[in-house]
Amino acid sequence: MLNSVKKAMAVLISVAMATSGCATTRATRFAQVTSAPEGTAGRAVLVEYVQKLPPGTLIRVDLARGHSLRGTLMKATDRSLFLQPKARISEGVVEVAMGNVVSVTLVPQGGSNLGRAIGAGAAAGAGATLAIFLIIIAAFND
Repeated sequence: MLNSVKKAMAVLISVAMATSGCATTRATRFAQVTSAPEGTAGRAVLVEYVQKLPPGTLIRVDLARGHSLRGTLMKATDRSLFLQPKARISEGVVEVAMGNVVSVTLVPQGGSNLGRAIGAGAAAGAGATLAIFLIIIAAFND
C-alpha cells in the first residue's frame, strides 16, 4: 500500500511539474513614451520631461520628418537636446532642436536578448525534465 502511494505521488508531482509552465521566460517591459501634443503647452511639457531625465539615459527621439534617433542623452535645454547616437562606429554628439522632436521614448537597458531567453527556457526545461525522471526513478526503485 505504501509503495503504491509513493508511485501515485511521484506521478502526480511529475504531471504537476510538467504542466505548470515553469519554463516560460515572459518578461513584460514598459517603456515610457512622452509625445508633444499640438500647441505650446504640449511642447512645454515635453521640454520639461526631457530636462528632468538624468544624463546617460538611453532614449529614442522621434523627429517631425519621420526619422528617429536612438542614443544616450547627454544634456537637455529648453531649445535643444544633445544625444550621443548609438552606433557601431562612434559618432559625435548630435544636437536636436526641441521644435523637431515629436516624442521621446525611454529604451530599457539590456534590451530584449533572444539568445538569453532561449537559453533560460532550455535550462529550465532540462532541469524540470531531470527532476521528473529522478522522482519517477526514486518512486519505482523502492
